[in-house]
Amino acid sequence: MKLVRIVAISASVLSGCVGAYAQQATPAKAKPAAAAADVLVDNRREATLLELTIKSKAKGAEEIVLARDLGPGAKQTAKLPAKAGCVFDVSGAFDDESVLEVAGVNLCKDKRMTLVE
Repeated sequence: MKLVRIVAISASVLSGCVGAYAQQATPAKAKPAAAAADVLVDNRREATLLELTIKSKAKGAEEIVLARDLGPGAKQTAKLPAKAGCVFDVSGAFDDESVLEVAGVNLCKDKRMTLVE
């Protein structure tokens, strides 16, 4: 009987040591750094986009210009700053004196901004 107990104890001690070693040997998973996102601005209007800006909902955030002088049918890819967040208020002005104002656009989810009449 003693032999069985010794084997059982040894097995549990061994599995505990192996488990502890595995935890130490496995490197901790590092969180990836927030990467800048690409946003596609697609002007499908007949007017030229003079300027398209976004402003983060975060307190103290500054306006970011995504596109300037984007002609009818033209597309442009813009990078969002890495720590700008996801939700923005969008505003734009066109050469036909029309304006665009949209609040609360999630640019992490919707990476394409199609501008239409």
